[in-house]
Amino acid sequence: MRNKLTEANAKGDRELGRKYVSTTYATLICIFSAVLFVFHIVNPFINWNTVLNTKTISGHDLYLLTSVVFTFFIIRFIVQLIGIIYIADHKSSINNFITASSNLLSLIVILILMKFTAQGNLALLGSIVTVMPVLLFIFLSIYAFNNKYRYLKPSFKAIDFKLNKGVTSLGAKFFLLQIISIVLYSTSSVFISQLYGPKEVVVYNLAFKYFQLPTMVNGIIMTPLWSAVTDAYVKDDFEWLKKTMKRLNMLTVIFFSVILVMIPLSNYVFKLWVGDKVHVPMHLTILMALYNAMAIYLAPYSFFINGTGKLKLTMLYSIAGVILYFAGIYIFGNYFKDSTGVLIAILIPYVLSVIIQPYQSKRILAKKATGILYE
Repeated sequence: MRNKLTEANAKGDRELGRKYVSTTYATLICIFSAVLFVFHIVNPFINWNTVLNTKTISGHDLYLLTSVVFTFFIIRFIVQLIGIIYIADHKSSINNFITASSNLLSLIVILILMKFTAQGNLALLGSIVTVMPVLLFIFLSIYAFNNKYRYLKPSFKAIDFKLNKGVTSLGAKFFLLQIISIVLYSTSSVFISQLYGPKEVVVYNLAFKYFQLPTMVNGIIMTPLWSAVTDAYVKDDFEWLKKTMKRLNMLTVIFFSVILVMIPLSNYVFKLWVGDKVHVPMHLTILMALYNAMAIYLAPYSFFINGTGKLKLTMLYSIAGVILYFAGIYIFGNYFKDSTGVLIAILIPYVLSVIIQPYQSKRILAKKATGILYE
């Protein structure tokens, strides 16, 4: 919807924009209602203690936690569409503000509960973290559709499933890429816990959070690029696209420098952060720095390709990347005695991206992309 709504806005077609918004809401409600229904049927039969390799939390508590978290996770897919509308209108700061606000409110509520509650409640904690952003997106939706985006307010009359071919074909590609991203980057903790125990997850996540700082800042800068690329691409403004890519590549060099400085400082930061309770080996630190440097290098090209919607090649090598990831988990995960093996498995698919995405982007910018590079 982000791409299609940006195209409609670029053409000044408000009615088409409203149809895209209404149709997307209707489609997602149908899809994710079915997903949620299936999950709640299957969830009672899943042994989460085995999946997470833990005995410290009861199976009942894990069942409650997963039920709450997954329910609101699914609802968020729908209500956060208002954030996508702001992004498509080149106002990504509003979406970022809601995300930051929900995190801040969650933290405040958790601190209050820690002060006045004698014993922790995992299900309650999960509810706070997942419910807050949903509530804020609902409030933002009500406000936006009755003010600035009244002309985009969803309605049954504006639903046009004929548009679904364009929306869902592109949306399905993005959805598949999101699923692949989840498999590659969100299952790492599960594999680490299974292979090396839950304590190693803490070591991995400490290094991950540390080097995520420059990646997160870079992501905030890059977020508006997606819709801006779509807008410029629809208007055939390739001169702006080329200049923007050059500036972003210069910015990448600055972030590289920051990451290089962070490597020798890491031990001091970790000690200040958690004391002597957790030790992060230097080889894991260096690999995590490399992982985030690659992510920052790829960001301009990824947003450019997403903005143009030329995703067929990305889908194909991403599927190959998942296969390589699982092979890497089997080989390196069993070879190393810490989370280094899992991180190497994650880096393998990134190598494909580093090779392919810049090449495809440059071919499109030069108007020489053909075949799978242009699909």
